[in-house]
Amino acid sequence: MEFTKKHWIVAGIACLILAGGSAGLVAHHQAQVKAEKTAQEAKRTYDKLVASAKKATEKAETFKAEEDVKTAQAAIEKLDKKDQKALSTRVERVRKNWVFFHQADKAVSAAEKAKTGQTIKTAQDAVNTLKDAMTKSKKAELQKRLDKVKADLKAKKAKEEAKAKTQAAQEQADSSAQPANNTQEAQAETPASGTSPENGQYSQAPATPSYTAPATGGGAVAPAQPSASTGNFAPNNGSSSNTSGGELTPPAAQSFTGWVRNKAGQIVWSQGGFGSLSEAARVAADWLNGNATSGGWSSGAY
Repeated sequence: MEFTKKHWIVAGIACLILAGGSAGLVAHHQAQVKAEKTAQEAKRTYDKLVASAKKATEKAETFKAEEDVKTAQAAIEKLDKKDQKALSTRVERVRKNWVFFHQADKAVSAAEKAKTGQTIKTAQDAVNTLKDAMTKSKKAELQKRLDKVKADLKAKKAKEEAKAKTQAAQEQADSSAQPANNTQEAQAETPASGTSPENGQYSQAPATPSYTAPATGGGAVAPAQPSASTGNFAPNNGSSSNTSGGELTPPAAQSFTGWVRNKAGQIVWSQGGFGSLSEAARVAADWLNGNATSGGWSSGAY
């Protein structure tokens, strides 16, 4: 077959077409490879963002620093919406636990300052809200502080109760001693009853009656003298041994005795030779106040 000019033209056009098609195929392939490479790089970059957000969330959940919550939230915001939800929920739980912690810490500080039953109860309720496992260590620290406040308040109440009991015992002792002092004063001022001191009373000898010797001679009869045991007057039976020259011999000077009884009614101290009843009673009262070992003691004079 003989190639004419026309054949050569057609063959040239065909070669050009074939050459252009091959170049287009090469260009398309190269574009496709580049796109796949870009996609892979973008995926690797996004995967790093996801990993970073997960790591930040896990750090926040250690509950060591409140700033970790903000760091995790910022990392999560870089992710696609569909990947944010799960991590955001976890971080939000951490944030709420920090709120509970601050409330509890504030309540414990108030209890440490006031140290009252009400502030302690409020603080304990706040500490009890920390139920999440991540707050365990922080909760233990707060509880330790609150337990110390409870111990301090308990010690304070025990001290106040002991002081109140001591004061009550002292007031009771003073009250028991008061009647004894009143009895001493009454015994020092009460008129003589004529009974013996063994019955808790005292007696005073009657005044010596005045006597005027008779004007005429003869044996003079002495007036009746008080009996030492009864305090009554007894006749002298006509004896003149107490007279001299018709005059009555004056009786010996009167003396008084002070005494002190213990709670059982026993006389534990007595002393005579006082010139007045009030002096004897005063000395007896002084001895009682200086030596009585309990309430119920009494003193007097006769």
